[in-house]
Amino acid sequence: MALATSASAQTTTTTSTEEIVVTGSRIARPNLTQPNPVQVVNAETIQSLGLTTTVDVINQLPQTQNNLTMSTSNRFINGAGVSFANLRGLGEYRTLTLVDGKRHVGSLSGRNGSGGTSLVDLNQIPPSLIDRVEVVTGGASAVYGADAVAGVVNIILKKNYEGAEITSEIKESEHGGYHAFNTNGVFGVNVGNGRGNITFGFDYNNDKGLFGRDRDFATQNISLLTNPASKSATDGIFDRLSYRPTVSSTVAATGAPVIKTALRGAGSQYTFAFKPDGTGIVPFNRGFLPNGTPTNTTSVGDAQAIGGDGAETSQYLTLRVPNTRVVANTLINYQLAENLGFVKTINFFADVKYADSRGATESTPFTNGTGTAPTGNGTDGISGTGSLVARADNPYLPADARALLAGAGITGAGTFQFTRLNNDWGGQREYHYEYQVFRAVTGFNGELQNGWKYEAFYDYGRNQTSLLNKDRVTARINQQLDAAVDPTSGQIVCRDPAAQAAGCVPINPFKVGPLTQAQYNYAHVITKEIATLIQESAGANLSGDIFKYRTPFSGTVAPLSFAAGVEWRREYGTDNTDYLAQQGSGFIYGNQNVGPTGSYTSREAYLELGIPVLRDLPFAKAVDLDLAYRYSKYSTSGSANTWNARAVWAINDDVKVRGGVARAVRAPNLDDLFSPAGDNFLGVLDVCSITDIGNNPNRTANCRANGVPVGFDSRNFSNPSVRTGGNPALKPEIGSTFTAGVVFTPTFVPGLTVTADYWWVRITNGQASLDANSLIRACYDTGNPVACGAITRRAGSGEIFRINGTVQNIGKELTRGLDLGVQYSFGLDRVGLKNYGDLTVGFDGTWNPENIIIQNPADLSSKLYRAGTVGYPHLRGTFRAVWDWDALSVTWQSRFIGESEMFPNASNEVADFHNIPTFWYHDLSAKYRWRNLTFFGGINNLADKKPPQYAFLYQGSYQGGSYSTFPVTTGGGGAYDPIGRAFFAGATIKF
Repeated sequence: MALATSASAQTTTTTSTEEIVVTGSRIARPNLTQPNPVQVVNAETIQSLGLTTTVDVINQLPQTQNNLTMSTSNRFINGAGVSFANLRGLGEYRTLTLVDGKRHVGSLSGRNGSGGTSLVDLNQIPPSLIDRVEVVTGGASAVYGADAVAGVVNIILKKNYEGAEITSEIKESEHGGYHAFNTNGVFGVNVGNGRGNITFGFDYNNDKGLFGRDRDFATQNISLLTNPASKSATDGIFDRLSYRPTVSSTVAATGAPVIKTALRGAGSQYTFAFKPDGTGIVPFNRGFLPNGTPTNTTSVGDAQAIGGDGAETSQYLTLRVPNTRVVANTLINYQLAENLGFVKTINFFADVKYADSRGATESTPFTNGTGTAPTGNGTDGISGTGSLVARADNPYLPADARALLAGAGITGAGTFQFTRLNNDWGGQREYHYEYQVFRAVTGFNGELQNGWKYEAFYDYGRNQTSLLNKDRVTARINQQLDAAVDPTSGQIVCRDPAAQAAGCVPINPFKVGPLTQAQYNYAHVITKEIATLIQESAGANLSGDIFKYRTPFSGTVAPLSFAAGVEWRREYGTDNTDYLAQQGSGFIYGNQNVGPTGSYTSREAYLELGIPVLRDLPFAKAVDLDLAYRYSKYSTSGSANTWNARAVWAINDDVKVRGGVARAVRAPNLDDLFSPAGDNFLGVLDVCSITDIGNNPNRTANCRANGVPVGFDSRNFSNPSVRTGGNPALKPEIGSTFTAGVVFTPTFVPGLTVTADYWWVRITNGQASLDANSLIRACYDTGNPVACGAITRRAGSGEIFRINGTVQNIGKELTRGLDLGVQYSFGLDRVGLKNYGDLTVGFDGTWNPENIIIQNPADLSSKLYRAGTVGYPHLRGTFRAVWDWDALSVTWQSRFIGESEMFPNASNEVADFHNIPTFWYHDLSAKYRWRNLTFFGGINNLADKKPPQYAFLYQGSYQGGSYSTFPVTTGGGGAYDPIGRAFFAGATIKF
């Protein structure tokens, strides 16, 4: 019951002549001649680990890195709660996920305005219905088609089941906040005097998620702040220091407004706050600012501080996305006829599924922070995250505040800026999602009289996605804040007559308290997005032995085997967003969101040959060659040729050598081709800022020529919008792979299996957007006019408003490593413990010394060495032991994540922390069978390990190691468990 075993280990109890089909090939062979290194997770292991989501199962395998999970999809505004597999850390798009060897309808990518992708949401495939998961790494496009560049995850469902069983399980965290409940059942009956079977399975899972307020490591915020003692990047002094716990130095914990405008000269920003009841002002203590108080009247200074009166906004973060899943799945197999001419058997099969996955994630309230004040005109790109603005004659303004403003020369129509948490106005922002999937696979299969096997199928899948987001119309909230006294009625009203006519109700922003329903409804809205992705495919497969012949030298008869087939596939997606979401950035609080509509088709044909070369010779018990070729024609991106060549050399019963090369492709999906440009705000380094403009001799002149004023400081402004979108001219990515390994199954040590496989993957023609930092450097360091044309700055302030990057086939990637697997099963009587059952111990690990990505080969500074960084450790592995004694089974598992670097491409001087040490997680579980009942339970994260206590990682969030001034990777934070020690228990009853 090992977590992951090689295919050869899995089949050690079968005879050498039994033919099996293992993922990575469509030819059935004797188990001795399987050419593919395959990792297997079976149903018993899934239950023993208490895993209630399929992505958590996949996440245990060392061959996967940076899987998108319920603890990492919290980064999405549209599309939270999706879970994808990511083999070798090459990106989810380069892993093909199959169900019973066939494609499954994909999902929304998690970006605004998604047209759909090939990514399979693993939440729609519940672990309870899984018989096993087979994972083959390395290019497999010649066998299965596009997207199998890093490999294939093949999820094989339970079928031909007879009887009934129901399982219920509950999981709780020791620290509270996290709760999960799962109940599932499988029912099967043979029909037609054994000619067929109907298997039905259902699954209900409710995961309450986890939020920042539930964990002390999240609310004790760690911030990385500039070290004032550091004068240069090479002075031997850390450039940045970690501080904890920190709070905001610009937003008050009371929720009351803080005046941003400097009213008493330089450094007096954020020194006054309003009383919560709005009757006056009080001093605002910003706390300890490591870099001191700004020496001007505009700079924010340190946005985070030690102590003081600021708010802790991390309490609103989502650490694990809540999710409720309902799945119903029916599988039918029935033999219709036999011995009809050249057809020996005709069977009908069907796989029909409905899945519903829904939930809601939270983020900080509509916080108004430290950027430029929003204008709300919907055209200038201000998203509403800047300061709020009020006039000095606002009738809600208390007298002492009015006098303070007057002393600074701000009277009448003069305005001042203030920040506000706004939690009292409507709570946190919320993003509700629901993914409804219907999938039906029907077809016929059977055997011909000559022993060949055939199959013809049609596969229809539909993913209906509904997204509801809490948003706020920027112009309308500004109208509510611009209050005046009606000279006729003496009532406080919105100043704008047109706004009054539209139902504007003024707000007193200086008082903490909930809005009335009318106040809330005027500016706060629910934006909607309804997306539909439809996948249709049809195919026919034929496999068998072409003929048998005597192999050279020994004369042993062996068959030349083949598999061949044709496939057709159509992907169609449409994404409908409402009017408000389609407006320019700044119209509402969220990003601009315009959905695409598009489709493409593919027509493909493949051939695979299994060629026996040698048999039953000294040092060559079996030598086999596997060749495959596929031709694909895409309606949008043209044709693609993929192939693989693999060989296996069984020296004897003890040693087998295997290896191969392959060419694979990833075809552009609907998102890649048709998505309109969308915004992200992950942060860039503006080299025209006073902090960096002197680091290159050409920058000053080029920055001035592009409208950047003297003294410009990018720290005073919000992150710019980096816009990327689809490109209909994209071509398939090309992946080249190589594997070479050995399998050791010594007959003198029964039950021992050792596997070692070296591998590398190289990607060319890769899809990559022009990196924002590369464009900035190219413009201001070299004066490149194309790069400068992609950057838009605001007139006057000089801040970057938008950077346009287009996805192109320019990227390159290379990764290589070594997989090692050891499994040993033996009876304890061998060591003198008679009648104490059997013990299985094992290890699966991956060493990844090199992982390089080059987004833009024309700019070598975009070359990123990911191996050894957060999310891409050099070493990752799992140890396990399973003791089976009569009706009792006990499992111990220990997995580790190797030492990881936080800031790739940067010196150790960049911060006072740089490396995360190796992290270990231990799990313990037991299962006991009594009559028709099985009781199971266990403890996950036995040592109660918290996520690494460093800035950017303490939350277990997706933004792993991100820092706006460095080219870093994201996603690594999800490798670490935010839940802590958790207990699970359940029972299965069989009928």
